[in-house]
Amino acid sequence: MSPSAPRRHPPRLVPVLALALAAAPVAAQQVQWLAGPLVHTPATDFVTGFTPNGTGYFLSQATIASPPQPTVGQGFYTRITMAGIASPAAGRLMAVQFVPPAGASVLVDPVNAPVHCFYRAMDGSGNYIEFTNAVITDQSFGASLRITGCPQPSTGTPFPIVSVPGGTAFQFPRRDPQNANAPLWPMGSQASYEFYIPLVANRTMGGFLESDRLIAPIRAIQGDGLDPWTYPYVALLVGAGAGSVTADLAAAQPLPPPPPPSGRAGASLNCSNNGPNVASSVSCGFSNVPASARNVSVTCTPAATVASLAVGASIRCVLAMDRFFGAFNVTGVVSSANNDTNLGNNTVQLNVTGGLFDAIHANGFEP
Repeated sequence: MSPSAPRRHPPRLVPVLALALAAAPVAAQQVQWLAGPLVHTPATDFVTGFTPNGTGYFLSQATIASPPQPTVGQGFYTRITMAGIASPAAGRLMAVQFVPPAGASVLVDPVNAPVHCFYRAMDGSGNYIEFTNAVITDQSFGASLRITGCPQPSTGTPFPIVSVPGGTAFQFPRRDPQNANAPLWPMGSQASYEFYIPLVANRTMGGFLESDRLIAPIRAIQGDGLDPWTYPYVALLVGAGAGSVTADLAAAQPLPPPPPPSGRAGASLNCSNNGPNVASSVSCGFSNVPASARNVSVTCTPAATVASLAVGASIRCVLAMDRFFGAFNVTGVVSSANNDTNLGNNTVQLNVTGGLFDAIHANGFEP
């Protein structure tokens, strides 16, 4: 997925979601990290010619289950984690960027929600050490690697905006006072960084949809001819807040499952409102449809998005596509502007079979 241009919203100075970093032990014990998938980029071993995984990456978001946090207007931390696995002979410099989803922005609050930066040494020993403008010198394996310069955002444009493949992104630059023109992060084998970046959202997010994803376009400058890009992500989860109207929206497969549209493959989805209140701005649909699917269509009754959905009412959506060999799963998703009392039933996994037997007959082969 290509990143889009970062959306910039005026920051709201509100209390940030308590983290394991915070001085609130009760809240800190409740913090959970919602993590996106682990991804890797390769590096070339010049001695053996082997190309192993060079660096691993994932993004995560701090959440609290009870009461559900964060909510709209409440600051929360997101985390970029990257760790060296194998190191090319020339070492590597990491160019770190990130793109918040529409409706989320960097929270600029240096007192209550500063950016935090942590580093773990190349030899893998010890714990993460926080650094700001102080200098950590990593002398693992006889090296002398200078770690410093945790950036803090500014009002207006919080971080520099740079071009990345497919669009633009906020740069997360190393700010070494001894070298103002060195925004990249040095990384050796087995070293790792964690960057805690505070965000705030002006809309609810369900933690599932592509439109809710925080993306981090990162490039490993390795000097080995690869210099690969990667795009770790996490779909953010933001509730409407305790003072808003509640409703339990549920996604489910109709039972018994109806047959696919005539001559096509597909799946059906029911998005219902279990109450106790009318739900507003309800959307029903499918995600994770493979790019290989051909002639995909989605038909919803009364519509894919409705302004309101009464208690007990539902939206029926039908996914259809050309027949194919094999099978795969897609995700049915429902969301609304209400404070959803049970986000656990907002998605359902649906199996789509490609009609292999009929496809053979359609191409003139006998069983």
